[in-house]
Amino acid sequence: MDKRLMLALLIACLAALAAGPAFLSVHAIVLITLIATTSIITSGLSIVTGLAGQITLAQAAFCAFGAYGASLMSSYAGVPMWVTIPVATVITAFIGYGLGVASLRVEGHYLALVTLAFAGIVNLGILNLADLTGGAVGHAVEPFVFFGYSLTSPTQLYYLSMISALIVLWGVFNLIRSRWGRAFSALRQSEVASLSLGVDVRRAKAVAFGLSAGLAALGGALQSLQTTYLDPVQFTVLTGVSYLSVMVIGGLGRLSGAIIGAAIFVLLPDLLGAFKTYMGLIFAVLLLGIIMVAPSGLGDLVSRHRWFKSREAVS
Repeated sequence: MDKRLMLALLIACLAALAAGPAFLSVHAIVLITLIATTSIITSGLSIVTGLAGQITLAQAAFCAFGAYGASLMSSYAGVPMWVTIPVATVITAFIGYGLGVASLRVEGHYLALVTLAFAGIVNLGILNLADLTGGAVGHAVEPFVFFGYSLTSPTQLYYLSMISALIVLWGVFNLIRSRWGRAFSALRQSEVASLSLGVDVRRAKAVAFGLSAGLAALGGALQSLQTTYLDPVQFTVLTGVSYLSVMVIGGLGRLSGAIIGAAIFVLLPDLLGAFKTYMGLIFAVLLLGIIMVAPSGLGDLVSRHRWFKSREAVS
């Protein structure tokens, strides 16, 4: 695709996103904001699972660290959310790095079981540390106040989340093409071959987990500003499985899969309406259908177009 045309399309998309709230309903603004924050979470999976090939079911647990961490620091220490969100993101990234180090001896479905157990422990911790987290009752989220100006309206949160998502996606896009991205890709294809090429496999695994955890924490914290209340149900093991499932539908091997997966995760329950009780069945049928028709996900179908072939190729 011609670079000038690509630049023109990019500018047009950014202009549309900037002007969107002036033409959209409040409901549409809320949904797009949720897609933006969810795309931050799923972009973490595109790194650790899609790029590095490490299966994790702990993404919801890392979201909980970010959401609860930022909110609790703000509530109990009086630190503004614009400070606690980055702090919670960095701390969670180190926790993810630690989980990656602790899981170095396992791989494949054994690694998935380790992360599944970790997610279960985190959820039980939220429920049992009721004096701190509110337990099953939940915890109210402090508003995002930046130098005395409170960002609480759907439009304000839309711009905050959209800017954050664009920065994250741009960063992941460049990471994929960096030395670390090539190391992650080699790790996914063969650990033995990676070692022979001089890749520090142990460090690469841990860094992939750390980056994924940090992005999940950031997305979870930003999402909590929109929900204004934290409920342990938002961070169950099933939620972590759902994140991985929608990434399979969107395409684990491509960054576009993170955006498509986030859109499906947010829009599917809203589109089902009265049929929401059948969401599990419908989602399973959709997942099986995508695996049969497009094993690499919907993102692969988008990337097969000649406009995108030269722009994105993780795998």
